[in-house]
Amino acid sequence: MSADRTAVWSLRRAPAEDTDALAVPVFADRLAEAPLPGFLAACGFTGAPGEVLRLPGEADGPARVVLGLGPSRAFSDPVTSAGPAASVAASAAPAAPGRDEEAEDAVRRAAAGLAKAVRGFRRVGLPLPGPWLVSAAVEGFLLGGYRFTRYRSGPLRGGPGPERVDLLLPDPDAPAAHAALARGRRLAEGTLLARDLVNEPGEGLTPELFAARAEAVAAGTGLLCEVWDGKRIEAERLGGLCAVSRGSLRPPRLVRLSHRPAGATGSLALIGKGVTYDAGGLSLKPSAEMLTMKADMAGAAAVLGAMSVLSGLGCTTRVDAWLPLTENMPNADPVRVGDVLRMRDGRTVEVRNADAEGRLILADALTLAAETTPDAMVDIATLTDAAPVALGRKIAAVLGTDDALVEQVRRAAGRAGEPVWPLPLSDRYRWQLQSPIADLVNYTIGNRHGTALLAGLFLREFVPAGIPWAHLDIQGTALCDADDGEWVPGATGFGVRTLAELVSAPAASTRTAAG
Repeated sequence: MSADRTAVWSLRRAPAEDTDALAVPVFADRLAEAPLPGFLAACGFTGAPGEVLRLPGEADGPARVVLGLGPSRAFSDPVTSAGPAASVAASAAPAAPGRDEEAEDAVRRAAAGLAKAVRGFRRVGLPLPGPWLVSAAVEGFLLGGYRFTRYRSGPLRGGPGPERVDLLLPDPDAPAAHAALARGRRLAEGTLLARDLVNEPGEGLTPELFAARAEAVAAGTGLLCEVWDGKRIEAERLGGLCAVSRGSLRPPRLVRLSHRPAGATGSLALIGKGVTYDAGGLSLKPSAEMLTMKADMAGAAAVLGAMSVLSGLGCTTRVDAWLPLTENMPNADPVRVGDVLRMRDGRTVEVRNADAEGRLILADALTLAAETTPDAMVDIATLTDAAPVALGRKIAAVLGTDDALVEQVRRAAGRAGEPVWPLPLSDRYRWQLQSPIADLVNYTIGNRHGTALLAGLFLREFVPAGIPWAHLDIQGTALCDADDGEWVPGATGFGVRTLAELVSAPAASTRTAAG
């Protein structure tokens, strides 16, 4: 979908003769060493991470673009390691040598700004001190240059992205540098896949079309793929998914993807909420809120994006993904407020709000995933507005039954440049899920406090004791409103790199790691 993905990448020691744009990294505490320091100061350039400024042109030589990297201390003692920690278990420990999250994040943001600044140039050079920053630079450049072009009929503002990008390194032949380049490209492509899916209008990505995209991705990346239609979903007693889909004229789908490496070490289940359009059902949303409801499948998109890169990253963990796909509409025979649903595990749920549908379809998917007895389960969903109220639009919420697993997810997210923060799951609120006529309610009417926690408590009901589980609420981070120097407007693909980081390294048993 994006015209900026076609650049040829290479590792070089010095700029090529035909380089027409050259990045100049600058530290905030070393502005005096930068080119034209007086000009930078006059322009208000401070060297903060992500700051980008085009220098005045010269008679000969490439155009120069200064990139802010923040304080130099984050880059003071680089160690050229080959990559992330060696196992999922190790992700609960401090970052591996050679991985400074602050430095990587600064490089991602700087490269994202560079991608926007060099549109219209043909060949770009980006100096880096060593291979430990290559992956972050590639991710940032590809994500920063992303534009969703499928529905545009005219030329793009600023012109196309460059044809070639050269990463300039002291030792461009180092195997670690080539491995990091490949890793960065794969992680970025998985994220861009998720962005493309989320940016699609609801009519362009129905449950059936999403399932077809998943099949195509699986075929191209070595994943096993199974798709259940409406009849199979009903036969499998997925009461939540059946109920939510009743209001739509388009039938639901359930997609199961499997990564089955030889000699797998450990197993993980990923579950992604896939409401391809959420009008709220009979609890109809206001029109203004519906504009972004094509993004209510961002969790499923993130899982699909992550699954698509596991083989290329050499993931030795067995991973199963479960994607319940449906629309939530007021057409056909929508579920009524007050109806009682019977879920796959046999329990009943009284529907108090038809717009609290995500937890209903996730409950069935969690039950299915648990039946395969994975070492751990992680779900990701645009679930509650309460999460961004608490944490804003840059930090996602993570909740779970196992502190060690929650910490693994938090550290993986930090390494991926997708920060998350833990929220509690307190039994003090469990009474609010009680129903006078059923086992549970899906929503507590009249209560606007702690609703992210209540949603997490509802999901916890469908996680068997003994299987560590974590829940990511990405309601605030799935979309970006404006170009803020880090993300571009529209879908962010948040979660793809976190999930890939969590499981892509050779992994010991996640259950053992989680205790």
